[in-house]
Amino acid sequence: MYNRSLKHPITALIIAIIACGFALVMNTQMKLGERVQAVEDSFFTSVAGERSIYSRLEEKLDAANGLWTVLEGVDANAAQSLSDARSGLLTAYESRDISAMYDANSELDKVYADAVNVLDGAELDESMQNALESYTTNYEGAQKMIEQNSYNSSVLEFMRSTFNKFPTSELASFTGVEPPVSFE
Repeated sequence: MYNRSLKHPITALIIAIIACGFALVMNTQMKLGERVQAVEDSFFTSVAGERSIYSRLEEKLDAANGLWTVLEGVDANAAQSLSDARSGLLTAYESRDISAMYDANSELDKVYADAVNVLDGAELDESMQNALESYTTNYEGAQKMIEQNSYNSSVLEFMRSTFNKFPTSELASFTGVEPPVSFE
């Protein structure tokens, strides 16, 4: 019988270490990446009892569009500013970039408030006044629900309980797994 003896035990050890390292990297990327994705999915997907921030941003886009129709006949420059800010949020919304949506949402909040201030001094007929109140109620309600949404708490909890703990934080850094993005 042929006796196979290991002629180069150091080579075998190096190959085993490389194989284990590769398996560790792949497992970290897959498993931790899936958990990060699950946290971020809650930004986009509504759950029982709580609509997602993503759906609330859509409500704000609709309200801003409605306000634009009221504003257009009163102040064309303010209407253009509102349209531009709305377009910025819509672009971020369609790209599904959470950080970009936060920034664009903040900008739209400022421009929307300015537009409402312009309309406060304007003489509107009853239907336009009712429309203004409806759009503003919807917009402010959507923003309030965004502020009360549990998404940022979920991100923070995940960061504290999983991502920032040893050895996960080091493995994540080594393998290129990014933490979930908060909406703030």
